[in-house]
Amino acid sequence: MHHELKVSDLSPILDYLNNYHEGDLLSLSRWLNQAIYMFHYLPSDAFSELERQNASHILMEFKEVIMEIYLNNVKSN
Repeated sequence: MHHELKVSDLSPILDYLNNYHEGDLLSLSRWLNQAIYMFHYLPSDAFSELERQNASHILMEFKEVIMEIYLNNVKSN
């Protein structure tokens, strides 16, 4: 069943960013880059190549959204 998210549904993500990254989107972006990079050093039998690619892709998309938010905030200030 598909659930349409509302802005209020995403408040835990905002809380996480504020509590663990002090609202610093670039900090989160750097950690996401590290996580993606680490996938290359996992044992080859830990995940299939497709699983590794899919996980990296999802993290990269999330990082792109974070950077879009960051750049929009920079432009508006």
